[in-house]
Amino acid sequence: MQLTPEILRLLDALALRSKRSFYGQRQGAHRSQRRGHGVEFAEYRNYELGDSPRAIDWNLYSRSDKLYVKRYLEEENVELYVIIDGSRSMSHSALRSKWDLAASIAACASYIALATQDPVTISVLGGPHSQSFWGGKAFTPLTRFIDASTQFITSDDTTSINLAEEARHAATRTKFPGICLFLSDFLYPIETVAATLAGFRARNMEIHAIQVLGSIDLRPISDTRQATLIDSETGATHGLSLNAESAKRYDELLTEHNAALRQYCLKHQISYIQAVADSERPLDRIALDTITSMGLFV
Repeated sequence: MQLTPEILRLLDALALRSKRSFYGQRQGAHRSQRRGHGVEFAEYRNYELGDSPRAIDWNLYSRSDKLYVKRYLEEENVELYVIIDGSRSMSHSALRSKWDLAASIAACASYIALATQDPVTISVLGGPHSQSFWGGKAFTPLTRFIDASTQFITSDDTTSINLAEEARHAATRTKFPGICLFLSDFLYPIETVAATLAGFRARNMEIHAIQVLGSIDLRPISDTRQATLIDSETGATHGLSLNAESAKRYDELLTEHNAALRQYCLKHQISYIQAVADSERPLDRIALDTITSMGLFV
Protein backbone atom coordinates (compact mmCIF):
# COMPACT_ATOMS: atom_id res chain seq x y z
CA MET A 1 0.00 0.00 0.00
CA GLN A 2 1.53 3.28 -1.14
CA LEU A 3 0.18 6.81 -1.10
CA THR A 4 1.58 9.25 -3.63
CA PRO A 5 3.71 12.21 -2.41
CA GLU A 6 0.95 14.58 -3.54
CA ILE A 7 -1.66 12.77 -1.41
CA LEU A 8 0.69 12.70 1.59
CA ARG A 9 1.29 16.43 1.23
CA LEU A 10 -2.45 17.09 1.25
CA LEU A 11 -2.93 14.76 4.24
CA ASP A 12 -0.28 16.69 6.18
CA ALA A 13 -2.59 19.70 6.15
CA LEU A 14 -5.41 17.78 7.90
CA ALA A 15 -6.03 16.83 11.51
CA LEU A 16 -8.41 14.43 13.26
CA ARG A 17 -11.38 16.21 14.84
CA SER A 18 -13.67 14.49 17.33
CA LYS A 19 -17.16 15.84 17.94
CA ARG A 20 -17.03 14.79 21.58
CA SER A 21 -14.38 14.81 24.30
CA PHE A 22 -12.82 11.58 25.50
CA TYR A 23 -10.45 10.39 28.20
CA GLY A 24 -7.17 9.81 26.40
CA GLN A 25 -4.09 7.81 27.29
CA ARG A 26 -1.45 10.43 26.57
CA GLN A 27 -1.11 14.14 25.93
CA GLY A 28 -2.47 15.05 22.54
CA ALA A 29 -4.38 17.62 20.55
CA HIS A 30 -7.99 16.97 21.59
CA ARG A 31 -10.20 18.23 24.35
CA SER A 32 -10.36 15.88 27.30
CA GLN A 33 -13.14 15.33 29.79
CA ARG A 34 -10.55 16.05 32.47
CA ARG A 35 -9.99 19.49 33.94
CA GLY A 36 -6.44 20.57 34.65
CA HIS A 37 -3.78 23.00 33.49
CA GLY A 38 -4.29 23.10 29.74
CA VAL A 39 -4.49 26.19 27.57
CA GLU A 40 -8.25 26.50 26.92
CA PHE A 41 -10.41 27.98 29.69
CA ALA A 42 -13.18 25.67 30.94
CA GLU A 43 -14.83 27.17 34.04
CA TYR A 44 -14.40 28.83 37.43
CA ARG A 45 -14.64 27.11 40.80
CA ASN A 46 -14.32 28.34 44.37
CA TYR A 47 -10.82 28.60 45.77
CA GLU A 48 -9.94 25.69 48.09
CA LEU A 49 -7.16 25.38 50.64
CA GLY A 50 -4.07 24.03 48.91
CA ASP A 51 -4.79 25.56 45.47
CA SER A 52 -1.91 27.44 43.93
CA PRO A 53 -2.26 31.23 44.25
CA ARG A 54 -1.22 31.45 40.59
CA ALA A 55 -4.51 29.79 39.61
CA ILE A 56 -6.58 32.53 41.26
CA ASP A 57 -8.26 35.04 38.98
CA TRP A 58 -7.21 38.24 40.77
CA ASN A 59 -9.17 40.47 38.41
CA LEU A 60 -12.36 38.64 39.33
CA TYR A 61 -11.40 38.89 43.00
CA SER A 62 -11.08 42.67 42.73
CA ARG A 63 -14.64 42.87 41.38
CA SER A 64 -16.35 40.28 43.60
CA ASP A 65 -14.16 40.16 46.71
CA LYS A 66 -14.25 36.36 46.37
CA LEU A 67 -11.52 33.91 45.41
CA TYR A 68 -12.08 31.85 42.26
CA VAL A 69 -9.74 29.46 40.50
CA LYS A 70 -9.65 29.06 36.74
CA ARG A 71 -9.94 25.55 35.34
CA TYR A 72 -8.72 24.60 31.89
CA LEU A 73 -9.38 21.83 29.44
CA GLU A 74 -6.65 19.22 29.30
CA GLU A 75 -5.56 18.16 25.83
CA GLU A 76 -5.22 14.44 25.23
CA ASN A 77 -5.18 12.03 22.35
CA VAL A 78 -8.18 10.11 21.06
CA GLU A 79 -7.91 6.58 19.68
CA LEU A 80 -9.03 5.89 16.13
CA TYR A 81 -10.51 2.44 15.63
CA VAL A 82 -10.64 1.49 11.94
CA ILE A 83 -13.01 -1.40 11.26
CA ILE A 84 -12.95 -2.89 7.75
CA ASP A 85 -15.54 -5.35 6.48
CA GLY A 86 -13.57 -8.38 5.31
CA SER A 87 -16.50 -10.37 3.95
CA ARG A 88 -16.35 -11.87 0.47
CA SER A 89 -18.64 -9.21 -0.98
CA MET A 90 -15.79 -6.77 -0.34
CA SER A 91 -12.98 -9.00 -1.57
CA HIS A 92 -14.48 -11.02 -4.44
CA SER A 93 -12.30 -10.74 -7.53
CA ALA A 94 -14.99 -8.94 -9.53
CA LEU A 95 -15.46 -6.45 -6.70
CA ARG A 96 -11.93 -6.23 -5.40
CA SER A 97 -11.76 -2.48 -5.92
CA LYS A 98 -14.13 -2.11 -2.94
CA TRP A 99 -11.55 -3.64 -0.64
CA ASP A 100 -8.79 -1.59 -2.26
CA LEU A 101 -10.74 1.63 -1.72
CA ALA A 102 -11.54 0.71 1.88
CA ALA A 103 -7.83 0.01 2.46
CA SER A 104 -6.88 3.37 0.90
CA ILE A 105 -9.37 5.23 3.11
CA ALA A 106 -8.04 3.37 6.16
CA ALA A 107 -4.47 4.32 5.24
CA CYS A 108 -5.30 8.01 4.70
CA ALA A 109 -7.26 8.28 7.95
CA SER A 110 -4.53 6.48 9.89
CA TYR A 111 -1.80 8.72 8.46
CA ILE A 112 -3.59 11.84 9.72
CA ALA A 113 -4.26 10.35 13.17
CA LEU A 114 -0.70 9.11 13.67
CA ALA A 115 0.72 12.49 12.63
CA THR A 116 -1.19 14.15 15.49
CA GLN A 117 -0.12 11.52 18.04
CA ASP A 118 -3.48 9.74 18.05
CA PRO A 119 -3.20 5.95 18.31
CA VAL A 120 -4.75 3.76 15.62
CA THR A 121 -6.09 0.22 15.85
CA ILE A 122 -7.26 -1.69 12.78
CA SER A 123 -9.65 -4.65 12.85
CA VAL A 124 -10.53 -6.58 9.72
CA LEU A 125 -13.81 -8.42 10.26
CA GLY A 126 -13.13 -12.00 9.30
CA GLY A 127 -9.39 -11.33 9.29
CA PRO A 128 -6.57 -10.06 11.52
CA HIS A 129 -6.67 -7.45 14.28
CA SER A 130 -3.77 -5.10 14.96
CA GLN A 131 -2.32 -3.75 18.16
CA SER A 132 -2.30 0.03 18.63
CA PHE A 133 -0.01 1.98 16.32
CA TRP A 134 1.54 5.18 17.74
CA GLY A 135 3.30 8.12 16.08
CA GLY A 136 4.25 9.02 12.54
CA LYS A 137 6.94 6.33 12.31
CA ALA A 138 4.24 3.68 12.83
CA PHE A 139 2.68 4.43 9.43
CA THR A 140 5.01 2.04 7.59
CA PRO A 141 4.22 -0.99 9.80
CA LEU A 142 0.54 -0.01 9.64
CA THR A 143 0.54 -0.14 5.85
CA ARG A 144 2.33 -3.49 6.01
CA PHE A 145 -0.48 -4.74 8.22
CA ILE A 146 -3.05 -3.55 5.65
CA ASP A 147 -1.10 -5.23 2.84
CA ALA A 148 -0.97 -8.50 4.78
CA SER A 149 -4.71 -8.21 5.44
CA THR A 150 -5.31 -7.75 1.70
CA GLN A 151 -3.50 -11.00 0.95
CA PHE A 152 -5.51 -12.77 3.65
CA ILE A 153 -8.92 -11.43 2.64
CA THR A 154 -8.50 -11.94 -1.11
CA SER A 155 -7.20 -15.51 -0.84
CA ASP A 156 -9.27 -18.38 -2.21
CA ASP A 157 -9.52 -19.79 1.33
CA THR A 158 -11.67 -16.86 2.52
CA THR A 159 -15.00 -18.13 3.81
CA SER A 160 -18.27 -16.40 4.62
CA ILE A 161 -18.38 -14.78 8.06
CA ASN A 162 -20.95 -13.78 10.64
CA LEU A 163 -20.42 -10.05 10.34
CA ALA A 164 -22.30 -9.10 13.51
CA GLU A 165 -20.37 -11.66 15.57
CA GLU A 166 -17.04 -10.54 14.10
CA ALA A 167 -17.91 -6.91 14.89
CA ARG A 168 -18.89 -7.82 18.45
CA HIS A 169 -15.50 -9.49 18.91
CA ALA A 170 -13.72 -6.42 17.50
CA ALA A 171 -15.67 -4.14 19.84
CA THR A 172 -14.62 -6.16 22.90
CA ARG A 173 -10.97 -5.49 22.01
CA THR A 174 -11.37 -1.71 22.35
CA LYS A 175 -9.86 -0.35 25.56
CA PHE A 176 -11.12 3.24 25.56
CA PRO A 177 -14.01 5.12 23.98
CA GLY A 178 -12.87 6.88 20.84
CA ILE A 179 -13.64 7.31 17.16
CA CYS A 180 -14.81 4.29 15.17
CA LEU A 181 -14.37 4.51 11.40
CA PHE A 182 -16.45 1.64 9.96
CA LEU A 183 -15.83 0.71 6.31
CA SER A 184 -18.27 -1.68 4.61
CA ASP A 185 -20.56 -1.96 1.61
CA PHE A 186 -23.41 -2.39 4.13
CA LEU A 187 -25.26 -4.55 1.60
CA TYR A 188 -27.08 -6.57 4.22
CA PRO A 189 -30.37 -6.12 6.08
CA ILE A 190 -30.72 -3.10 8.36
CA GLU A 191 -31.24 -5.50 11.27
CA THR A 192 -27.76 -6.88 10.59
CA VAL A 193 -26.38 -3.34 10.35
CA ALA A 194 -27.84 -2.61 13.80
CA ALA A 195 -26.38 -5.81 15.27
CA THR A 196 -22.99 -5.11 13.67
CA LEU A 197 -22.71 -1.60 15.09
CA ALA A 198 -24.30 -2.40 18.47
CA GLY A 199 -21.04 -3.24 20.24
CA PHE A 200 -19.40 0.05 19.27
CA ARG A 201 -22.48 2.06 20.22
CA ALA A 202 -22.52 0.32 23.62
CA ARG A 203 -18.92 1.47 24.18
CA ASN A 204 -19.83 5.10 23.63
CA MET A 205 -17.90 5.37 20.39
CA GLU A 206 -18.22 8.25 17.97
CA ILE A 207 -19.08 6.21 14.87
CA HIS A 208 -18.50 7.23 11.26
CA ALA A 209 -19.88 4.81 8.66
CA ILE A 210 -18.47 4.84 5.13
CA GLN A 211 -20.44 2.76 2.64
CA VAL A 212 -17.91 1.58 0.06
CA LEU A 213 -19.52 0.52 -3.20
CA GLY A 214 -18.17 -0.61 -6.55
CA SER A 215 -19.47 0.31 -9.97
CA ILE A 216 -20.84 -3.23 -10.30
CA ASP A 217 -23.02 -2.61 -7.23
CA LEU A 218 -24.57 0.40 -8.89
CA ARG A 219 -24.88 -1.03 -12.39
CA PRO A 220 -24.79 -4.84 -12.13
CA ILE A 221 -27.47 -5.76 -14.65
CA SER A 222 -27.26 -5.57 -18.40
CA ASP A 223 -29.99 -6.40 -20.87
CA THR A 224 -29.41 -10.16 -20.96
CA ARG A 225 -32.09 -12.78 -21.32
CA GLN A 226 -30.60 -15.34 -18.98
CA ALA A 227 -27.85 -15.14 -16.38
CA THR A 228 -26.50 -17.09 -13.42
CA LEU A 229 -25.66 -15.10 -10.31
CA ILE A 230 -23.21 -16.46 -7.75
CA ASP A 231 -23.59 -15.33 -4.13
CA SER A 232 -20.11 -14.15 -3.14
CA GLU A 233 -20.81 -14.93 0.53
CA THR A 234 -22.25 -18.45 0.27
CA GLY A 235 -21.34 -19.61 -3.24
CA ALA A 236 -25.00 -20.38 -3.97
CA THR A 237 -26.14 -19.91 -7.58
CA HIS A 238 -29.33 -18.28 -8.77
CA GLY A 239 -30.75 -18.26 -12.27
CA LEU A 240 -32.25 -14.97 -13.41
CA SER A 241 -33.84 -13.50 -16.47
CA LEU A 242 -32.39 -10.01 -16.81
CA ASN A 243 -33.95 -7.15 -18.68
CA ALA A 244 -34.62 -3.44 -18.39
CA GLU A 245 -37.46 -4.05 -15.96
CA SER A 246 -35.36 -6.12 -13.57
CA ALA A 247 -32.59 -3.49 -13.75
CA LYS A 248 -35.10 -0.82 -12.79
CA ARG A 249 -36.34 -2.93 -9.88
CA TYR A 250 -32.76 -3.47 -8.68
CA ASP A 251 -32.15 0.28 -8.71
CA GLU A 252 -35.32 0.83 -6.68
CA LEU A 253 -34.34 -1.79 -4.08
CA LEU A 254 -30.81 -0.41 -3.73
CA THR A 255 -32.16 3.14 -3.34
CA GLU A 256 -34.61 1.96 -0.67
CA HIS A 257 -31.89 0.07 1.18
CA ASN A 258 -29.47 2.99 1.19
CA ALA A 259 -32.21 5.35 2.34
CA ALA A 260 -32.97 3.00 5.25
CA LEU A 261 -29.25 2.80 6.07
CA ARG A 262 -28.96 6.59 6.04
CA GLN A 263 -32.04 6.92 8.25
CA TYR A 264 -30.67 4.38 10.76
CA CYS A 265 -27.38 6.27 11.01
CA LEU A 266 -29.18 9.59 11.44
CA LYS A 267 -31.38 8.18 14.19
CA HIS A 268 -28.39 6.86 16.15
CA GLN A 269 -26.09 9.87 15.59
CA ILE A 270 -23.78 7.98 13.26
CA SER A 271 -22.27 10.02 10.45
CA TYR A 272 -22.77 8.40 7.06
CA ILE A 273 -21.12 8.93 3.69
CA GLN A 274 -20.88 6.88 0.52
CA ALA A 275 -17.70 6.24 -1.47
CA VAL A 276 -17.71 4.62 -4.90
CA ALA A 277 -14.69 2.87 -6.38
CA ASP A 278 -14.66 3.62 -10.07
CA SER A 279 -12.02 2.91 -12.67
CA GLU A 280 -11.54 6.52 -13.79
CA ARG A 281 -9.87 8.02 -10.69
CA PRO A 282 -6.98 6.82 -8.50
CA LEU A 283 -8.21 5.14 -5.34
CA ASP A 284 -6.09 7.32 -3.05
CA ARG A 285 -7.68 10.43 -4.59
CA ILE A 286 -11.18 9.00 -3.98
CA ALA A 287 -10.08 8.15 -0.43
CA LEU A 288 -8.85 11.71 0.19
CA ASP A 289 -12.05 13.25 -1.18
CA THR A 290 -14.10 10.92 1.01
CA ILE A 291 -12.42 11.71 4.31
CA THR A 292 -12.39 15.46 3.65
CA SER A 293 -16.12 15.37 2.87
CA MET A 294 -17.17 13.54 6.02
CA GLY A 295 -16.17 16.23 8.52
CA LEU A 296 -13.95 14.00 10.65
CA PHE A 297 -10.74 15.47 9.30
CA VAL A 298 -10.19 19.20 8.94
